[in-house]
Amino acid sequence: MSQTDCFHCGQAVAKASRYTCELDGQSQPMCCLGCQTVAQTIIDQGLADYYRHRRLSQASSPMLPTALDLSASNQCQWQDYDDADVQSTFVRQSQTKDHTGDGKEADLVIEGLSCAACIWLLHQQVRKIQGVIHFNVNLTTQRAYLQWHSNAVALSQVMAAIAAVGYQPSPYQATVASAKTAKDKRQTIMRLGVSGLAAMQVMMLSFGLYAGQSQDMSEQQMVFFRWLALGLTTPVVFYAALPFFKAAYRALKNRHLVMDVPVSLAIGGAYLASLWATANNTGEVYFDSVCMFTFLLLFGRFVEAQARFHAGHSGNQLHQLLPPMCCLVTGPEQRLQQVAVTKLKPNDTVRVKPGTTIPADGVIISGTSSINEAALSGEFLPVNKQLGDQVTAGTINVASSIDVQVTQVNNSRLQQIVSLVQQAHSFRPKMSYKADQVAHYFVLAVLSVSALVYGTWYFIDPDKAFWITLSVLVITCPCALSLAAPTATAVATASLRKQGILMTREDALEEIAKIDTIVFDKTGTVTTGAMALQQTISLGPLNDVQCLSLACQLESQSEHPIARAFEHLEVSIQDELVVSHLNNHTSQGVSGQYQVNNRSVELRFGQPQFAAAHLTEQPQAPDEQGLWLLLADAYQALAWFKITDAPRKGLSHTISQLKQQGYELHLLSGDQVNNVSELAQNHGITHWHACQTPQQKLDFITHLQQQGQRVLMVGDGVNDAPVMAAADAAVAMASGTDLSKSSAPALLLRDDLNLIQVLLRKAQQTHTIMQQNLSWALLYNVVALPLAAAGLIPPWGAAIGMSTSSLLVVLNATRLKAATQVSQQ
Repeated sequence: MSQTDCFHCGQAVAKASRYTCELDGQSQPMCCLGCQTVAQTIIDQGLADYYRHRRLSQASSPMLPTALDLSASNQCQWQDYDDADVQSTFVRQSQTKDHTGDGKEADLVIEGLSCAACIWLLHQQVRKIQGVIHFNVNLTTQRAYLQWHSNAVALSQVMAAIAAVGYQPSPYQATVASAKTAKDKRQTIMRLGVSGLAAMQVMMLSFGLYAGQSQDMSEQQMVFFRWLALGLTTPVVFYAALPFFKAAYRALKNRHLVMDVPVSLAIGGAYLASLWATANNTGEVYFDSVCMFTFLLLFGRFVEAQARFHAGHSGNQLHQLLPPMCCLVTGPEQRLQQVAVTKLKPNDTVRVKPGTTIPADGVIISGTSSINEAALSGEFLPVNKQLGDQVTAGTINVASSIDVQVTQVNNSRLQQIVSLVQQAHSFRPKMSYKADQVAHYFVLAVLSVSALVYGTWYFIDPDKAFWITLSVLVITCPCALSLAAPTATAVATASLRKQGILMTREDALEEIAKIDTIVFDKTGTVTTGAMALQQTISLGPLNDVQCLSLACQLESQSEHPIARAFEHLEVSIQDELVVSHLNNHTSQGVSGQYQVNNRSVELRFGQPQFAAAHLTEQPQAPDEQGLWLLLADAYQALAWFKITDAPRKGLSHTISQLKQQGYELHLLSGDQVNNVSELAQNHGITHWHACQTPQQKLDFITHLQQQGQRVLMVGDGVNDAPVMAAADAAVAMASGTDLSKSSAPALLLRDDLNLIQVLLRKAQQTHTIMQQNLSWALLYNVVALPLAAAGLIPPWGAAIGMSTSSLLVVLNATRLKAATQVSQQ
């Protein structure tokens, strides 16, 4: 804005214009008497920060102060969180894109959040810290997900930066968070009680004042009633409404605007005006409006907070699945000792009695039983388990006592799920980011419009100007707008997890809803992946047993489903046939080195083309149908291995249903042509592609996208990582994999292909709910603002409207809680 532009509206100022307005000791040019009057009114009402904030926000992206004084937040108080022992209770190692090895992640509780503008402020403050990889705050759960390079920035620095802008961070711990939630609830109920009781009493006094004006009440009685109303209203303002003032002060201190700023102006302005009128025995008092307005706002936020808590509570319940104590088996006499679950170590043996919860991941070493895995996989029928089977922490032993040898304590499957649930909440939909950006400017616009409304009504009817401005300040609220998308995705994510689908990114639901093409991997996806070795044919100097020993060693560190065919085979390893330097080659096979005549020779096992890449002549595979893998070294082919795999149950039904719903389906595999073609033809898949290398798979996905198709890739989540990353959305069959290694934004926790239909339908429902919520939030503000500005809505009505708009958005989102039903075979 140049010096020849109007400071208020930005229009050109005529050279002959003499209209000015003084701000911060400087005379600012005005184009006309109207702009001069409105600007002077804004400044006189104590709203001059509007112009100061406008300077900060004139850029395309609002900026914060370039540096914050972290000493103000007492940074030393956060340094305890840099201690390794302290961090061990809530900080996890994290994989980063640059594979530096110093990645860490943690979930934090953020106190003091009130609206979307708070979220924007925190994002702007923390994301600019060097070393922070990812930081996102979820308003629905009131928690933040933080990922950072520990060698570049200390956790205490990040927490101090959060505290510097007025919010209190703390590590998220389920029990502590539950206790804090209960405490906050009690405090809110106390504030509600104070404001509600005061509102009833002040309303009775107000009726007396209104009636007294028409029935010749004595002046002394009216003055007494006013002072009595003042006494009842004062604790409402200084106690019940304190959270609004604290949030507003914190925001203004950081030169930022949140919705509590206009709310605080409304409450504080009405109280001070009424105090002045009471002290001077002149003018109108608004004590009844202050009390009722505060009560209704607190009540609306309380109900909304409860709804948001229940919407996001499903993820918290996972923390409570583990029992605090377990039965440890010790010594040769197998004595039983009750110990805390936190004290368990790998290789400990625990006895799990019927009806009790398994305390840690492990292997059954004694007994057989049925295990209820519903809490983790969504499968309501108990699963039979026997000697040598894996069991998971948090599941329930149903039938008989079993002894379990602990294999994982600090990185159990339950902990992986909990971590991914928290991570999912940190990835918000695009709609949510847009809403937050709108909310930041929305508050600024509310203050501007309110000042304009006051100035206008001051000339029309001065007696009505104040309470009409009060209504405008209150009724326009971006809270519903900011809750529209994240609340819907939080509820949908919780509902999907109960049905056996784990979302690692909530924003993926938005992309899944737009899918029109689905590409399936073969091995371990549309087939069971329960590979079995059927036949071994040696070709060279080594016999079947020796070749099998080499193959088992090569597959020992592989995550591919084929490796499962070799993991339980009992083979002896000869000293001269020890394999080292193992490497995994995505979708092709594995390689290593072994000694031949005291020389290291490369050894390959997998697809025939891959294994025989160094051979001058490609060996001929056996004529018998099936999956044949080749073992070869740098000089010769050593053996053929036949692996069997079966299609998943319900594959034909799922393919048929997806085709009926209009999805274009493809089968993409690195397997041989005869195996892929047979599977595709038997189950109605028209488009199939065999012998695909990882690059060819990637090129195929890219080709579909270039044709305008929205692609969902369904694979195993580990070996298909590059292809899944390239697709618009991805789903992984993760029932038996290490969840922390999966790259897909959606994981199927049990082997049921019908879950793909559930996910697609729930994503579409979520997208519809988000659009409904956003439409309602926009429509409400478009309709409510003119009505309030016209003086048709009193302050108490504005408070009800503001609270109701946010509550309706949350209640509409809770419709996604219901389990999604699909056609079963």
